[in-house]
Amino acid sequence: MIIHLMDLEINAGIRRRFEAAGAAITPENYMVLGMLATKDGVHQSQLARLTHKNRHNMTRIIAALEKKGYVQRRSDGGDKRRLLVFLTDPGRAVLEEYAPVVAEFSALVFNGLSEEELEVMHQAHLRILSNLEFEF
Repeated sequence: MIIHLMDLEINAGIRRRFEAAGAAITPENYMVLGMLATKDGVHQSQLARLTHKNRHNMTRIIAALEKKGYVQRRSDGGDKRRLLVFLTDPGRAVLEEYAPVVAEFSALVFNGLSEEELEVMHQAHLRILSNLEFEF
């Protein structure tokens, strides 16, 4: 229950900060762009799995990001029905633009935790995800 409450509060908090900054994207969009920054050129279905979005929502998110010029979809050479998603230069720029908002919020969330506590928490979360068979 505590993990669920933290999830709700963190999501609401970052959303408020993006809105206050007049962000052209949502935190949800930022997460998708951030995932592409580390795994560029992934299939839409894989991106949906990595971000825990259903396929319909991922299609909607990608279409909105593509309309703004932040991502580009290209067909997979082996299967024309499957689309690969790539981060564009404007997409990288918007990630950089809102990185300070995310960093400031992260500092608030983790305030008072030592580096050792953060590392233990990080490793525990990775173990839990592994136990749930989640692959990055």
